[in-house]
Amino acid sequence: MNSIRAAGKQQERTRWAAEHWLAAGATSGEEKVHTVSSRAAQALGRRTGTIPLAAPLSMLALLVASPQLYAHWIPITALYLMMTLVATLRIRLARKLIVESSEAMLPLARRYQLTVDLASFSWGSLVGLILLFHGADQVAELALVASVAITASAFTSLTLELSLWRRFVFIMWLPLVVLSAAAAMQGAEYGWLLVLLELLFVAFAVVQGQHVVRDNIAGILSRIELEYAVSTIADQRDELHLHQIRLDELLAQAHDLSYYDQLTGIGSRNHFYERLETNISMSRISGNQFAVLYLDVDGFKDINDTLGHMAGDELLKTIASRVRTLLRTSDFAARLGSDELALLINGVTQSRDTLAIVQRCIKEVQVPVNLCGKMICPRLSIGIALYPVDGDNTQSLLKAAESAMNSAKSNSKLHYARYSPEMTMAAQQRLTIEQEMRLALSNGQFRLHYQPQVDATSGEVCGVEALIRWQHPERGLIPPNDFITVAENTGLIDELGEWVLITACRQAAQWLDAGEHIFSVAVNISPLQLLDRGFVDTVRSALASTGLAPQLLELEITESAVQTHIEARETLVQLRELGVRIAIDDFGTGYSSFASLKELPIDRVKTDRVFVTDMLASDRDMALLGNIIDMAHVLGCRVVAEGVEEFAHIEKLQLLNCDCLQGYYFSHPVEAARIPEFARSAAAHAEIGTHFRFAADLA
Repeated sequence: MNSIRAAGKQQERTRWAAEHWLAAGATSGEEKVHTVSSRAAQALGRRTGTIPLAAPLSMLALLVASPQLYAHWIPITALYLMMTLVATLRIRLARKLIVESSEAMLPLARRYQLTVDLASFSWGSLVGLILLFHGADQVAELALVASVAITASAFTSLTLELSLWRRFVFIMWLPLVVLSAAAAMQGAEYGWLLVLLELLFVAFAVVQGQHVVRDNIAGILSRIELEYAVSTIADQRDELHLHQIRLDELLAQAHDLSYYDQLTGIGSRNHFYERLETNISMSRISGNQFAVLYLDVDGFKDINDTLGHMAGDELLKTIASRVRTLLRTSDFAARLGSDELALLINGVTQSRDTLAIVQRCIKEVQVPVNLCGKMICPRLSIGIALYPVDGDNTQSLLKAAESAMNSAKSNSKLHYARYSPEMTMAAQQRLTIEQEMRLALSNGQFRLHYQPQVDATSGEVCGVEALIRWQHPERGLIPPNDFITVAENTGLIDELGEWVLITACRQAAQWLDAGEHIFSVAVNISPLQLLDRGFVDTVRSALASTGLAPQLLELEITESAVQTHIEARETLVQLRELGVRIAIDDFGTGYSSFASLKELPIDRVKTDRVFVTDMLASDRDMALLGNIIDMAHVLGCRVVAEGVEEFAHIEKLQLLNCDCLQGYYFSHPVEAARIPEFARSAAAHAEIGTHFRFAADLA
């Protein structure tokens, strides 16, 4: 019995605090009271709307009809302006109450209450003044009717808290009653009757408003208690099923661990093998074809090394997500290894069907992605194998697709390849080349040849480009295209690149010591070398050991090295600070723009040979090359045109103000011993005015 009585008292205290939430909301320790205050404040904001504007608009009409008040315009104007200002402020506070967090609602509601008080006081004072100066005329009657209407309209918004309502009624009607009494004392007709009616209305409004407040708060409390009861029931129901849910989760996790890659969410290696074997079994019966695509992320190791493994993981997740959006429900994607994915494409009837999917995949994946604040353009190498043409079992199909992928990796422009039997032979050949390259480095089988660069104005040699050759004891002279990619994929590029750098610097220093004409030597740099953190030290060491001045060494980099690897730019800045010159090789075939070149420490731009080849046949191509040269000059870069193979090329390039020329017209890459002879011949022809005719002397 006592517990029931105590519970009843507690409920009554809660109800009282809820009805007085503006005063008790901050001090009450009950969560229910805080919830009531938040919801009531929100409802207060929603119900307010534009109601506050009714008072100043109505009062304006009354004041216009009251010329008797014009003599007292100062207090009248002050009261009216205050009413208008607080009405506007009240609307703004109401809008904030709708959207603000629960912590900020109570202070806002109290500010809202203050605006109600000021507006009520302004209205009551102005209406009282009208009654005082007008007496019992039509304007006074309209003012009283408007006051009753304002009070009635407030029932919809202000009856959400008891003190808010009481203060509104008292503050609004108190000055009105006082001034009405003053008018009655001055002998106004029906003055005391009016005062009595006003007092009765105030009492009615207070009592009725109290009932409405109680009903509104009771409704809010009922909803809160109902929500609490529903939540409790839901919690109990969830608790009853917790063990079953946990068991389901463990079973799902076990399935996911076996069948899905935990990083990317696509299939696992085992799952892919299982699906592939199922496909093969079904296709043997139905005779349907399907394709296996083997995907490898280009430069993934570089991203891991420079941006960290978290960035690499994020890149893999992004690529897997993009690839998955391209697949149909009958297709399947899986992660086979670190940066290797595989796709199973069903319903393939022709090779071009698969190529369309591959091209869409490449286009979708290469959209730039933000990794650690740097925009990276992912690139894929994709190998394609078809069942049963390229393999009739799991191992042969995957091997064929992987061989095609390796072939695509060596073709930087296409990025995909369809399997052919020759690829298996090529893979074996690459393995052989790797083994022989290691021996070649230790046995001194590599050579450097040099191709002259000629000044387009004077005709004299202004530099040479160092080009590596492999003097194989059995296969003869092997060009770099046949082994550089293998060196990059096997990690030999750093050792090979360091040898090229030191050898070229040493040769340039020897030419200077022999009193030959001073010109620079250009060395091609692999993107992987630029990403090596010790590369700047390697260059510094090569210059120091050979005694070559830094300004006589030029390092040539490709466009893709700078655009794909943001870290390469930092290395370029350090090299430029060292005094070394930087050149962009094969400009115009990649993704660079002059806007991006502007941010790089570039000294020279080497245009791709295709521009020179095409300009004789097309005025448009010539104009394009001219624009490239002009823009490079604006950026302070000299321009070297590659691919000069006939005298007409020279004449056109001179018209375009090209700085240097390079190509077979002057010389193929030759051994170091022939370069001084070439330079002397070029200088001699320059002195006698037979520019660019010296090539015939060396033919």
